[in-house]
Amino acid sequence: MKNMKNIKKIKIAPRLWIWTVTVAAAVSVISWTDAVHLSERAYGMEITEASNGSQQLARTVNEAKQAYESNHSIPSDLLEQLAAGKEQLIPLVLKQLSLKPLGAETNRLEQPTRLSSDWRFWAEASLSWKDPQLLNALLDWTQDYPIEMYENELYVRFVQEALQDDQRDMLQQRLGLADRRGAQVLLGLMKYKGWLDDSQLMSWLNFYKGQPPYDGIIDYMVYAQSWAQLIHIYDKHELTPTQRLSVLNSVVSIPVYDAETAEWLKQLAAATEDVSVEQLIDQQLVLHHGDRAAAERLYQSGTSGGFTQPLNGRVEKVLADMYPAGELAAGIQLYEMIRGKPYFYGLDEQWYSSDGNDYAQPVQAAAQWLEFLKQYPKHPAADDAAYRLARCYQLAGDGGNALYWLNEAVHLGDRDLNYDARGMLLFVLDVEMSPDALVAVDTDRLPSWMKPWIDYSQAVEYIRARKYREASLSLHAFIHTYGGKDIFAEAFAVNRADKAEVIYPEERYPFWERISAQLQLTERAAKLAEEAEQAVGVEKSDRQYALAAMIYKEPLLYYNHLWRETRQSFFWFGHIKEMDYYEPLDRYIGRFNHLIQAIDQFESIDLQEASKQTAAKTLYSLALSYSKLTHYGEEVSYYLPISRLNEKAADYAKQLIDSFPESELADDALLLLYAHTQDKQWLEQVELRYPDGDQTKKAKEALEQLAVKESKRTDSLYEPYEPTYAVHYEHLQLGDSRLSSTVSKWLEDHRGTSYHGTLAEGDWVYVFISADEGKAIDYINIGSKRLQMLVTWQQRVMEASTEKQDVMLLARVKKKFVNDSEWVWKMYSQ
Repeated sequence: MKNMKNIKKIKIAPRLWIWTVTVAAAVSVISWTDAVHLSERAYGMEITEASNGSQQLARTVNEAKQAYESNHSIPSDLLEQLAAGKEQLIPLVLKQLSLKPLGAETNRLEQPTRLSSDWRFWAEASLSWKDPQLLNALLDWTQDYPIEMYENELYVRFVQEALQDDQRDMLQQRLGLADRRGAQVLLGLMKYKGWLDDSQLMSWLNFYKGQPPYDGIIDYMVYAQSWAQLIHIYDKHELTPTQRLSVLNSVVSIPVYDAETAEWLKQLAAATEDVSVEQLIDQQLVLHHGDRAAAERLYQSGTSGGFTQPLNGRVEKVLADMYPAGELAAGIQLYEMIRGKPYFYGLDEQWYSSDGNDYAQPVQAAAQWLEFLKQYPKHPAADDAAYRLARCYQLAGDGGNALYWLNEAVHLGDRDLNYDARGMLLFVLDVEMSPDALVAVDTDRLPSWMKPWIDYSQAVEYIRARKYREASLSLHAFIHTYGGKDIFAEAFAVNRADKAEVIYPEERYPFWERISAQLQLTERAAKLAEEAEQAVGVEKSDRQYALAAMIYKEPLLYYNHLWRETRQSFFWFGHIKEMDYYEPLDRYIGRFNHLIQAIDQFESIDLQEASKQTAAKTLYSLALSYSKLTHYGEEVSYYLPISRLNEKAADYAKQLIDSFPESELADDALLLLYAHTQDKQWLEQVELRYPDGDQTKKAKEALEQLAVKESKRTDSLYEPYEPTYAVHYEHLQLGDSRLSSTVSKWLEDHRGTSYHGTLAEGDWVYVFISADEGKAIDYINIGSKRLQMLVTWQQRVMEASTEKQDVMLLARVKKKFVNDSEWVWKMYSQ
């Protein structure tokens, strides 16, 4: 920012420091902890108060916090300074490490609690203090343990370090107050301190029967794999169905059974009336011991009553080979015919892929999958078939049927697609369905728990469509009808034999509190939008900017809270980010992402009508928004590739510099321009044009760093690095329902010959490579020369195949992803 004679105005848009990418962490994950984080100003005031006015201590805290956020560790010198200020900081640390009641019901927890988002920093900072006040606050967690077991390493380390040798009785007393997970943690701490033996565990099991610690003790023993004790527990204690399976899972995981354990398992499998228990044991006996009697028993129970446990692929192959004329093998053959891929994915020497011929012709394939489910309702692949049927309905634009069959997929077959089906159901609601499509859903056909989900998703879609007042009314109606109720307890309940037994992490999410906050944001957006609509001239531009700036700062405005903080994880583990370009996902990113929504609002401002200050702020905010998108996360690449985002950020920064060189934002724009072009002339321009500006020092430092790098690059054997940007594309097949007659004719003209080329039609660029008969194409790179944007493909032809195959690769890419310049082809073939 340049030095101005008059008083400087505060910038609405925050800066981007060109040598860091810290914005990535701030915007890539939308979470509850982010949403409730203290504002910087309020947080700074707390730190100042805690340090009793000591500016040095306040600076130390801030430096330590920045170091922890960057490196997940605190330098030793800062730890020593914090320890020196321990007495002043204890009240603040105690507050940050104590559980806080939310004050409202969230899902199934009647008195939910939450943690400060900074608890990890403060635990790390105060670890060496070993203060009893902090230890007691942390041990209070065990009454309602707030974090998942896989992320409790820091907590356990802190408590282990702080526990004294004379606190054994205190720890044992806390066991009686602990919840299920808290009991498991306490037992682990006792084990670490040498305060736990097997006789105590068995004694506590009897003492705490019917209480939360009882379940935690069993969980601990399962985790510790105390097999002899687990067998004793199974035989002598009353366990829930889920606990029985959990205990058995631990027992059968033994690499080598002794004779006594093996005999116990065989007798249990033969005698039990619980099919789940029998199938769990028999699978392991077949897989690890080749037990034919177990295989026969498993086949009989599975084909007569259905497979209740996920069936190992190798075991399923054994069963199909044992009974080649049976229903299992027949269902496998029909499945392969519909999908056009091997049922056992290892047979084609490739890693698992979800693609298939059914997705190329989804309408026809839907009828085939329905027939499969009619013929083989108890087949272990019935869940896979229902899932693929739902995906076919998705591709055909039939969201209502997709929702129905995704719910069915949760409890059909061997039930190994629960996670995928549950996540994809939310994906359909959140990503694919418009308000009109949601209204058109026949909810009478769906389970009753889905009705409020659909109603809420419709309200969210109104927000995304910028119908803020309509969205506000919908949210009011939703809260009036369902407010305070648990709309998640019955979801997918048909597959929960004991639904109260497992508390999923998302069930701690403060759903109704988040909905109330979303309603307030929506009403605020509605007010700003109405004010902008009614204004004219310069005032209109200012009002539009106020709305855009508000959107820019509110990542939760367009969030569908049905995800309850699981959206990002499902996009990774549900393989959404591995799939082809998907047009509904492209559109979704444009609706869901607050930065893109803000960009649309900023771009609606008439710069000719706006004041110079508002026009300059608008251009800078546009540049900054595109810049932030380059760090947002991989999902944005379904909307625009990073190369395009870089171009947009640079273009708007350049427009600001050219149009408003006297703006207080011009020097900031030059730094932003350098960040997205890596052209050092823009750093030089900062010093040349704005020598007294507050960005000059940063520009000089960056130039000095560049000079050092360039001096080391002389006589280098390596070419300068030029980044390449992969683009998402759609994999197509001949006869695909998405191909027009023009494209189909082009393909037929070149099929069976050595050819490579592209064809532009509508919003798409089609890419086609065909090899001569007998040739194979291992992989190719197809790119635009200027930006080196790549489309990469692999195809292997099975040598054992006796069928004549056309070897060809067909894809299409959105025009907005690629340039019109000459394409570069790199083909590698055998």
